[in-house]
Amino acid sequence: MIKRIPALVLSGALTLSLAACGSNNTATEGNGGSKPSGEKKVVKILHWKQGNVNAAMEEINKAFEAKYPEYKVEYTTTGPDDEYKQAQRARITANDVDILADLSGMRLSPKDWTPGAKVPDWQQWIDSGLIADLSDQEFVKKWNANDIEKAGTYNDKVYAIPTGKVAMSGLFYNKQIFEDNGLKVPTTWTEFLKLCEDLKAKGITPIGVAGKDVWPLKLPVFALQAKILGGGDQQKWIEGVWKGETAFNDAEAVEVLEKMKTLQDNYMIDGFMGIDYASAPSIFATGKVAMLADGSWDAPTIATANPDLKFGYFPVPATEDAAKNASFVGKYDVTWYAAEKGPNKEGALKWLEFFSEPENYTKYVKAAGFIPTQDNISTESEFIDNELTPYLGDFELAYEIMMINRQNVGEHLAAEGVHTEYLAPGGEFKTAKELADVQQKEWEAAAPK
Repeated sequence: MIKRIPALVLSGALTLSLAACGSNNTATEGNGGSKPSGEKKVVKILHWKQGNVNAAMEEINKAFEAKYPEYKVEYTTTGPDDEYKQAQRARITANDVDILADLSGMRLSPKDWTPGAKVPDWQQWIDSGLIADLSDQEFVKKWNANDIEKAGTYNDKVYAIPTGKVAMSGLFYNKQIFEDNGLKVPTTWTEFLKLCEDLKAKGITPIGVAGKDVWPLKLPVFALQAKILGGGDQQKWIEGVWKGETAFNDAEAVEVLEKMKTLQDNYMIDGFMGIDYASAPSIFATGKVAMLADGSWDAPTIATANPDLKFGYFPVPATEDAAKNASFVGKYDVTWYAAEKGPNKEGALKWLEFFSEPENYTKYVKAAGFIPTQDNISTESEFIDNELTPYLGDFELAYEIMMINRQNVGEHLAAEGVHTEYLAPGGEFKTAKELADVQQKEWEAAAPK
């Protein structure tokens, strides 16, 4: 049975609130028709605040209105995370949006081996007939078929357009520091530890990370999970924990935690649990650390912080197998859905068609700093071409994208995380095994009765 959408009861109030707050809002009517704004038909787009992407979107929307003067785009942005999710749920269920963004593509859909798992919002919306089927739209053919299959397809139908990918498992590194000290990009775990020791011996802090926001701590762990769990097949390991064949305190899972604890205890900048995410790029850009644990999307921020800085990006080498380590782990980013019952479905499809044109998409993806999900797109980015592309051959999705959690699982496993912030000295657990044992108990306690 399809679950009821929990935000339905909130939709009316939140929709009214958003309508009141939106700076460019124009009155529209429902029931599949668009009320003119003057002589124009309004296309309502909902997105979260993200400066560089928002600016690109504004430019694309103006170009769309210029080419199709019968339309007016109402582009509304909210705060990210929970604020956006509330707005998203409210407006799609109230049929008050034509195009809405989602994060990370389609994911976390329950499998036959995940009894009791939560059905994600996007799947509830499709099953409820709220999302338009794009399968027959010509513009879908402009996108990479593999990316559409992985991030935009459900029950053999296309419902979403993933607009780019990002690498999450890498470390930015200061090329000048490496060159000045005769250091090379490591390809194995042993080489990585020696690199960190060499940096410390020269009085250079090896790694910066924004521990205050907690989630950045997950980024290097994604490499460890992808390359270690299941012998390098984390999907197999994830299915195993549901079936009782693997466990959060088995040898591979403990190895992941122990390696991250090694980095946290010995090589990360002092006081990293007090560094917020907004501050981390400048710490790296000013040479206070040799490396920074961060996602590839922050390359423009680093370049802005220090335009003269020469920096690269390499995957955290999780194992002693250099070939296995030589690929990034990441996710899809902004993903567009068209509402089936929004006020202007026809306009939504026209906008997606326009957005899919390579010249328009190129503007967007260059501004966003994403890895393109259309083929033959030139981003003119030295960072993407030289630092990311060599490691994209065996690109894998991150654990948090693949892991289907049990409902009401404990805090040490919540939000598809491994939560190394609970490890000492910042946290309560002195060893990786202690945290792993608690995680396994919480997993078992959350099993469906």
